[in-house]
Amino acid sequence: MKRAGVGLLFLASAVALSWIASSGPETIERVYSRRLYPVIAAFLSGASARVPISLAEVLVAALAVGLVARVVFALRAAPRCGWFRSVASLAADLLLLAGGLVFCFVFLWGLNYRRQPFAVIASLDARPASVAELSALASGLATRANDLRQGLPEDALGVLRAPGGAVGVLDRTGLGFEAAARRYPALAGRCLRPKPVVLSEAMSWLGISGIYSPFTGEANVNVKVPDPELPFAAAHETAHQRGFAREDEANFAGYLACRFHPDPVFQYAGLLAASVHASNALHAVDRATARNVEALRSAAVQRDLRALREWAARYEGPAARAAERVNDAYLKSQGAPDGVRSYGRMVDLLLAERRADAAGPREGAGSEPK
Repeated sequence: MKRAGVGLLFLASAVALSWIASSGPETIERVYSRRLYPVIAAFLSGASARVPISLAEVLVAALAVGLVARVVFALRAAPRCGWFRSVASLAADLLLLAGGLVFCFVFLWGLNYRRQPFAVIASLDARPASVAELSALASGLATRANDLRQGLPEDALGVLRAPGGAVGVLDRTGLGFEAAARRYPALAGRCLRPKPVVLSEAMSWLGISGIYSPFTGEANVNVKVPDPELPFAAAHETAHQRGFAREDEANFAGYLACRFHPDPVFQYAGLLAASVHASNALHAVDRATARNVEALRSAAVQRDLRALREWAARYEGPAARAAERVNDAYLKSQGAPDGVRSYGRMVDLLLAERRADAAGPREGAGSEPK
């Protein structure tokens, strides 16, 4: 009963903390996201950076082994102690574990879901856009992606090849945030290398390109992701590490880190991801115009997109669909009522950035890499 009580106390505290935080995003931004969280993240990521492998993977494996051992212990003790007592003890331990994990998740990182929107932090005009404005954004991104794609290294099939492979991409990810922070100071922070996931094949079957571990402060990346997406995936997880919890904002922050990166491979990967988001949003409101935008893509860009579709199709299955449903429920629980559809809201930020660029450089803004 004591263990169950402590577990329930942890859960109640986590719920109460999230509820209180939701009513004061300005306070969360000022006190937690700008002051407390950077200290937490620096401590955790600094400690985990001393280990070359993903500590999150080790912890997950240890947790799985521990849970199996605890269930086996309960089954073996049941004939001696009674089934009711054994099951009740097991349930109490699971409740204690779940409560502790949920509370730690909220305190170590989850309160960033309650911070101010990125548009407010960066003073961007994220008002609703007309179809014409969306069309101009989609066509502009597609054209810029075509231009950047020219001359980039390719593999034998004509698909983009990142120099140095996954290791090289992870080594260079932080450079984009350093450059982007000169224009968007909220992206500033200690540059720590994202970590490759040993079980990337399993993550691929779950349809996951990366995951941030609040318990270890690690940005973990699925290195099986094709090269045209890998730099953006690494930047996305690093954005989570910087305290941008909402998926749409992590997408946008990852795009910015790629846009301002000195490496044209990163620049292209970010533009490719942004153009796909914009085209998908346009397709939802004007299919004919969206088809015209897709027709603008160069043959090289089309090869990259085809490689991404084939990769996704190769791992499509019940596991990926189940993972998407879990992710959908998770996003809704963190204040994203549209679930996975919230990913499309990145387009509002892309439109806001386009308006800011059209208005000219702002005070203290850095220049875009050529």
